[in-house]
Amino acid sequence: MPSITSKKVLAPIVPITFSYKRNEFSSFALVDSGAAGASISTVVAEALGIAWEKSSLSIGFTVSGQFRSHVVENVEVTIKNHSFVLIVNVIEGISPHHCILGQRDLFQKAKVSYEGYKKEFEIIFREVY
Repeated sequence: MPSITSKKVLAPIVPITFSYKRNEFSSFALVDSGAAGASISTVVAEALGIAWEKSSLSIGFTVSGQFRSHVVENVEVTIKNHSFVLIVNVIEGISPHHCILGQRDLFQKAKVSYEGYKKEFEIIFREVY
């Protein structure tokens, strides 16, 4: 999969479309094997019509400090003609178009291979019968 500006893959980033109820939002998501699950910014959540302020609040911790997140279920994601439903964490205070896919979502649906030294990134969705 090419990066945004060239044929070389500089980071494991994938074009993605989020759908929630009747709203869609297309962006690019970082594929992060260290992330537990999917996260989006409040800007993405609002574009999808998600009332994130009304969902349950939790406090999380990272090496850069703590953050506030809200859990939202039943968000559909489409990557390369493959769609699936996931649970996302709406994170307050992160960059406006921030999207991450992690272990609980993409890594359960596909084989993900990123070889930075080769500048290659591949997602192979598994067949579900």
